[in-house]
Amino acid sequence: MNVETDRLRDMLIEFFELRPDTTASDIVQDRIAKWDSLAMVQLIVELQTAFGVEFEVDEIDRLTSYSQIGEALGRKGVKISR
Repeated sequence: MNVETDRLRDMLIEFFELRPDTTASDIVQDRIAKWDSLAMVQLIVELQTAFGVEFEVDEIDRLTSYSQIGEALGRKGVKISR
């Protein structure tokens, strides 16, 4: 994992108040009770600020897991290694 991957995982763990040992593959909207529509709006703002990107409205619906967020960031030039 590179620094950006750690940063994304750590950000999601902190944002959703998950256990520190949560794996990236466990960070999925369906598995996190706190990941509701209000949390999604707040998360998008945090992601855009932290990574210096802007998500289009049609992209936001697909940002429902660590993996999908990482892929979206990658398309915007943020290097995320798997």
